Amino acid sequence: MEHRLIFSSELEEKLKNVTGETKQAWKDIGASSYLELMECCIGKLNDSYPKLNIVSFSFHEDIQVYGQSNTYFGLIKNEDNVLLAYVFVIPPKYETRSGVLAQQVFPVLSGITPELRASKDIRINNRPIFIVNLNEANLTASVAVNIKSGTVLGFNYIDVYDRDIEEILLSNGINPTVRSLKDYERMVAKVNKSGVNEFFKVDALGKTITFLTIRLKDGIHVNNEPYWFALKAYAALYLAKNEGYSCDMNIMNQLSRGNKTLDAFRDFVEKTEM
Repeated sequence: MEHRLIFSSELEEKLKNVTGETKQAWKDIGASSYLELMECCIGKLNDSYPKLNIVSFSFHEDIQVYGQSNTYFGLIKNEDNVLLAYVFVIPPKYETRSGVLAQQVFPVLSGITPELRASKDIRINNRPIFIVNLNEANLTASVAVNIKSGTVLGFNYIDVYDRDIEEILLSNGINPTVRSLKDYERMVAKVNKSGVNEFFKVDALGKTITFLTIRLKDGIHVNNEPYWFALKAYAALYLAKNEGYSCDMNIMNQLSRGNKTLDAFRDFVEKTEM
């Protein structure tokens, strides 16, 4: 069956108005316009995931799931308009390194996850997630760790510029292999300037993971920090549950409720502890 890729008209406007430097980067991969760039995305998605069989793309005014939407959120649907997957775009000229992937995904996903409370699956998404990286900026180690965190969560990733995340990690002295929670803990700490993991603490002997609030202030007067936290915390949680860890939420539960992303995480952890 043939499938189609649908993005927001807001994304189309942003792609129409990129800088000359970005347009040159597109030309370097054979795309002379944003429309050709979208065709390139389709080709790479189909090459990496042949079952997608995407044959077309379009931009629509209103892209929503469970009332959630943002500029960088898209959908894959089949010929019968059945929703098959979610797509998130890392946009061109995006320079907030801590926000790569996190700030595109979690404003939407934090509204979807609470809708899955009745599901017995311990997952934060009810459809496959595909990440499309259109950002031409050089990938740093911290960006590579964000993308690796997404793959821990089962997100499928393509880069239109064909950069290898594992090579970037290796070139920065970071082991790209994540087989355990301890592996991931070391990776996260490695890209922090202080060398300290500010998102979670692992007690291997006691088989407990404690989620930390170092970057979260009171949980209410925050900007994008909850998205950065959610990416690392959910990835750590997946690994922890796979290894039979319990969660210590005493520090997290001192925060006020009211932030959609943090509340979704706390409620999801509670579900995993039942």
